[in-house]
Amino acid sequence: MEYRIETATIDDMKELLELQKRAFKPVAETLKCEEIPQMMDTLENCIAEFGKDTILKMLSDDNKIIGSVRGNVNDGSLYIGRLMIDPKYQGKGLGRKLQRKLESMFDYKREWLCSYINDTNTYNFYKRDGFVEYDKYEVVNGVMAAHMEKK
Repeated sequence: MEYRIETATIDDMKELLELQKRAFKPVAETLKCEEIPQMMDTLENCIAEFGKDTILKMLSDDNKIIGSVRGNVNDGSLYIGRLMIDPKYQGKGLGRKLQRKLESMFDYKREWLCSYINDTNTYNFYKRDGFVEYDKYEVVNGVMAAHMEKK
C-alpha cells in the first residue's frame, strides 16, 4: 500500500478530529482517563486553532486520512504535537515517516514534545528516537506527562 503526505487544510479538520479520537482512545484506556485533552477536543476548537501549526496528513490509497502530525518552530525549537496514526495502521513505521517529514520542513536546533508517561508505547517510541525527559507535570486526574527533548 502506498501512502502520501500532504499539508492539511481547514476542510480536513472534521476528519482529523475523528482520527484523533480513534487514535487516542487506546491511550485514554491505557491511562484509565477519558478526560485527556485529545479526547475532549471539539471541532470548534480545532477550527479556531487552525493555522497556529503546520499540520500534515497521511493519506491511504483511497484518500482517507490515516495519520497526522503538527508542529511549529519558536526560538529555534521545533514543537511536535498530536502525532497520530489510525490504530488499524499502527506498527508499520508510519508515525516515524510523518515525524521525519515534519522535521525536514524546518530549520531548528532542538525538538520538543509532550508524552504521557504511563502510555509506555508512545513514551518509549520517542525515547527510542533519542528524546529525553526534562520535566513532568499532571495533565488531569493524576495522569502524568513529560516534556521530552532531542538536540
